[in-house]
Formats: sequence, structure tokens, C-alpha cells
Amino acid sequence: MQTTKVHSRLKAQLTKVGSELTAGLSKPLGGFVDEMLFGIRASQDVKLSNVARSVDEAIPVIQTGGRLSSSS
Repeated sequence: MQTTKVHSRLKAQLTKVGSELTAGLSKPLGGFVDEMLFGIRASQDVKLSNVARSVDEAIPVIQTGGRLSSSS
């Protein structure tokens, strides 16, 4: 339960920072920046595979990595 609270709080803080960074960008690009900021912070790594794991989506990690890779 505690992990969920930390996850939500971190996501909210990073979304705020991300919205300031992405002002004027398209919505998909802004979402990409938000996800990458969260993933980098949560995994404490910049490797795409680790970022994809930390995003913790309901799809396989390889698909998340592919989606993030093609977004950049």
C-alpha cells in the first residue's frame, strides 16, 4: 500500500515538472516526456529497458520499450 502512495505522489510531482517543460509541445510528445521523466526517476537509470520496466504498464516490457523508443 505504501508503494502505491509513493508511486502516485512521484507521478504527480513529475507531471507538474513535465508540464512546465513541455509547454507548447504536442500532447503526445508531452506524454512521452512525462513517462520518460517518471521512468528515469523510478528506475534511477537511463537505459530504456529499465525505464520501460519502471513505467509498469499492463503490456509486456518489450512493447513498452518499443513504444517509448518510437516516441522519441
